[in-house]
Amino acid sequence: MSHRKILSVAFNMSLGYAPVILTILLSELIAQDVAIYIGMAAALTYAYFTLYINKARMHNYILYLSTFVLSVLALATLLPIDYCPKGNLPITLEMSIAAPLLILHLHRRRFVNYFRRKKGACDKRNLIQSAESTVVAGKVILILSGLQFLALTLGILFWHPLTERTMWVYFNLLPGLIFLFSILLNQVVINFFNSMMAGLEYVPIVNERGDVIGKSLKVEAISYKNTYINPVIRIAVVSNGRLFLCNRSQECILDKGKTDIPMECYLRYRETLKDGVARVVGHVFPNLTNIEPTFSIMYHFENEITNRLIYLFVVNMDDESVLCNPRFKNGKLWTLQQMEQNLKENFFCECLEVEYEYLKDIIYTTEKYKGS
Repeated sequence: MSHRKILSVAFNMSLGYAPVILTILLSELIAQDVAIYIGMAAALTYAYFTLYINKARMHNYILYLSTFVLSVLALATLLPIDYCPKGNLPITLEMSIAAPLLILHLHRRRFVNYFRRKKGACDKRNLIQSAESTVVAGKVILILSGLQFLALTLGILFWHPLTERTMWVYFNLLPGLIFLFSILLNQVVINFFNSMMAGLEYVPIVNERGDVIGKSLKVEAISYKNTYINPVIRIAVVSNGRLFLCNRSQECILDKGKTDIPMECYLRYRETLKDGVARVVGHVFPNLTNIEPTFSIMYHFENEITNRLIYLFVVNMDDESVLCNPRFKNGKLWTLQQMEQNLKENFFCECLEVEYEYLKDIIYTTEKYKGS
């Protein structure tokens, strides 16, 4: 189990407002056009550093939006048009960024689902997380801007005409503070999330060969269903030529309540198969130390609910009494003939249906050599 922070500062997409904050600050100190050029240069440098130097796997779409807006304003300064009334650059930047974020918020599901449909296992996960973090950061700026607009409306209705100082606060000071508070609020939320989720369990993301290519929270393995391949340990119990089966828990995401082998769990991140098997067996049989499951097969199993690389182990138990365990709901020993009568009848777990032929061969071989 990993105890490192679940979300890093890279998830704070509001950091993409940093070049905008710099531009707003400079616009109060130097010429407006020069402030825009410096802000655009800072945004381009930040984006280049993020993409090509640091090679961050998280994509800061808000930074890309800020870079685009500043670049458009920089080009506008070269045209003979009144692109922005003098002294109104802060509120112009705020509206120019808030408007696209409002459109994004209205179509947030389509935005996130677009990346869900992209191919490429590891990068796909990063794209999805980047999109989700962007939606959250955009919502914060929309709420703050909405409160600012409400305050301005009330001010115009009840204190019209507004003083020059009040107008400066609304149009020059508040936009910069809103961007700054957005960064701070998003970081507070990330820190709070990390403190709440500290100690949660990670599971590895693997390819069909079993190579670890990433990691995710165990809860994500459930919520993302078959988006990524996660390794799962399954342990079958054989006793005197029969296979021990029991009912799956109603809390399982796959084949709830169906009949299956007794032990199954996700392999933890940075946990070896040997340690994972020992953990599962120790959890079910805490008082037994001589149980040593044998590896049987590895196979890829995928359906609409889950995507797994399954490691099947088999353990032989001559003493059937140890199987009288309250953890095994409706557990009993099945003969191969009994199992064959119920195959393809939607009675067994799908994985057990796949594994049956392998388990049958193991049982036949074990009984053959036992008899000799």
